[in-house]
Amino acid sequence: MAEIVRVAGPVFAGPSADGGVNAGFVRTKLGALVIDAFLTREDGRDLAAVAESEAGRITATVYTHEHLDHVLGSTDFPAGGVIVSSGTARGLRRDLKRYGEELERQGLRPKLPTLIFDCRITLPWDPEVVVVELGGHAEGSTVVHVPGERVLFAGDLVFRGRPPFVGSMGPERWLAALRTLEGWDVETVIPGHGATGGRKVLTEQRVWLEDFLGRVSELRSAGTPLEKATTILAGEFGFEGRRVEGLRLGLQSRLGFGAD
Repeated sequence: MAEIVRVAGPVFAGPSADGGVNAGFVRTKLGALVIDAFLTREDGRDLAAVAESEAGRITATVYTHEHLDHVLGSTDFPAGGVIVSSGTARGLRRDLKRYGEELERQGLRPKLPTLIFDCRITLPWDPEVVVVELGGHAEGSTVVHVPGERVLFAGDLVFRGRPPFVGSMGPERWLAALRTLEGWDVETVIPGHGATGGRKVLTEQRVWLEDFLGRVSELRSAGTPLEKATTILAGEFGFEGRRVEGLRLGLQSRLGFGAD
């Protein structure tokens, strides 16, 4: 069962039943603003039940980006608005088209965007919520900030306890996003994956990414073949199992390594 708990004031968050991904909501006077929806219908239903219990109803959902592990759990959400950035909308259309037949077989029909914004939107919902697209991890990487509580839903711009998925990364945008967020007045950071922490987790992720990209640059400059670079980086930075394939994809499609 997904474990959704109070993080601060009207902000609730927690991991999926398997601990793999985070989601949450803000209890407002207009109802719950849900942030992400997990991967499975079961986890999504758990999230919706807590949100409705605390806030009376789900008024809208924000997806922090287009990756389906943050979206598919909305299949059984009640009718309501879905707020996404323009980058997230484009990426979601691509992914739903790519995986459409398989999702249909599984009965997964995530809620589709009803409001698409460019760059930034402020929701004066009491408490006020600010949603900003920064890009980096994915085309539409978006954060949700609750200024009055100094809480930040960082989405997959931050991973804790495991290396991030780098297969869709924009490296310079990701670094720029983290540097921007380090300048915000936040006290609590909810990562897309891993334990909630303080603002230092933003710096930890930036430093990890700088170290990773520095090593990538060294290997690329040395003419290291793709497969060898994948093996070296997996060992040095802790990529294991299926995450190695994401590493290989990122090296080939985003970081300048051609196929061997």
